[in-house]
Amino acid sequence: MRSTSSLLRASILAPVAIATVFCSTAPANAAPVSVNWSCQGTILGIGQTSTMTTSVTGTAPSSAASGSEVAITITPGVSSVPSSASGFTVNNISNLKMTIPTPANSTLVSADVSGGTVDGTVSTSGGNVVLTVPGPIDGGTSFTPPAVTINVTAGAAGTPITSKYAGTSYTDPGMTMTTNVALVGNVATSCFPDPSPTLTTTTVS
Repeated sequence: MRSTSSLLRASILAPVAIATVFCSTAPANAAPVSVNWSCQGTILGIGQTSTMTTSVTGTAPSSAASGSEVAITITPGVSSVPSSASGFTVNNISNLKMTIPTPANSTLVSADVSGGTVDGTVSTSGGNVVLTVPGPIDGGTSFTPPAVTINVTAGAAGTPITSKYAGTSYTDPGMTMTTNVALVGNVATSCFPDPSPTLTTTTVS
């Protein structure tokens, strides 16, 4: 009999990276950042945990004046949905959501999506920017989530503008998705970055 931990692995083997935020001055050099996600899926009422790593490239200006328009870009890498995991067929993933708080020391102005190989939308709520990729995205395929552009106004001089993913626990996640697994059905998965790295930094003068 297959274990619930094996079922969960089937639900979270689709790595995803997310989000974008732009700036008005020349951007600093960008470098990929690895994000370790702690994830929990619930199968037959039992929570099981696992981890996965995604890569995202953040670009932002090295400096900006207080009160100026700023943008930060976080570009996701290519992600793959496995066709099977631990002997189970992965049919698809859907309703992928990534949450990004308004960058520290800034005021949110607007957010947009662009690019990617799958459709996505962005919304703002409670000071957060949420990227939603409705899917479904079939098992055995690769995809690139859209970039999210977060336009902000720089805050007080002397405090940097920094961007991170949201999420501090399974009940306060920064990423969620639904995975449809053969013989199991839909598995809800919640993830948070552990630790949560700084994706971009802009000095404010």
